[in-house]
Amino acid sequence: MMERPYRIMVVDDEDFVRTMLMEMLRKKSYETAGAANGADALAGIAPFDPDMVISDIIMPGMDGFALMQKIETKYPKIKRILMTGYDIDSYIDMIRRYNVGNILPKGTDFNLDDMGEYIGSLLTGNIFGLEKYFTAGAVETRLITNEKQAHAACSAVAQLCLQADRFYFEIALSELVSNAVFHGVLQVTGLPREKWPEEFSLKVDEAIRISWAQDNERIGVSVEDPKGNLRKVDVLHWLDHRIDEKVSENEHGRGFMLIRRFIDRFIVNIDRSRRTECIILQNRDTTWKNRHKPLLIHEL
Repeated sequence: MMERPYRIMVVDDEDFVRTMLMEMLRKKSYETAGAANGADALAGIAPFDPDMVISDIIMPGMDGFALMQKIETKYPKIKRILMTGYDIDSYIDMIRRYNVGNILPKGTDFNLDDMGEYIGSLLTGNIFGLEKYFTAGAVETRLITNEKQAHAACSAVAQLCLQADRFYFEIALSELVSNAVFHGVLQVTGLPREKWPEEFSLKVDEAIRISWAQDNERIGVSVEDPKGNLRKVDVLHWLDHRIDEKVSENEHGRGFMLIRRFIDRFIVNIDRSRRTECIILQNRDTTWKNRHKPLLIHEL
């Protein structure tokens, strides 16, 4: 017996936005329903039985955060995505309060093709892997067990970037590797600026996996640990630190806020107690630096 198509409800008080998104989703063979506000969305969930709800944040009456909280409480299996035309980082207090991981910018800052691929990955649970962002065979992978290997890999990958991006890209990559080793695998906290002793080496089954790829549009790197100790709530806490705020030298994850600012796209995938993957994507087109960035934190 053939399974039914995925069903997606779109909630937005702007008729044009709602209609356009629903049309894009229908072309991808999803069944769709629309609602102009939170109250209508809640009333329509039971009869439509959606697999996902995509909602604007600012709407008359109930806003998107309150709507998603009600859906999570009553229908926890429904996938949830928020959208906004404003800077997502300006909502960081609300994002932390409601523990939200998926917010997409409206318009050209996150085009419909990217949105379609992203929606599909969330619906299927196929969130891991740098391969989703590059052509087949473009991804190279290296296992890292010691500091020498980590330094060599980070330096080599950073050389693929434009000169203007190279410094921050290498810092971002080194920070992700450090977090993966000390807080993903070893679960060590309270150390000022963790550094690998030269003689220290991870076991093979604890190795950090670094993958990278490039094309004419961008360079991407994935850093994966085999433990899955990271939590969405922790990532949101670290992202909430302001650049000019003093952060304790003993607090791990402090580099996430810098990655969020200087890297074009930062993606965190978490399969609790199994693996964690952090992906950074840097575009060769420098106009991306002026666009609003999505918030992409996925916890299975």
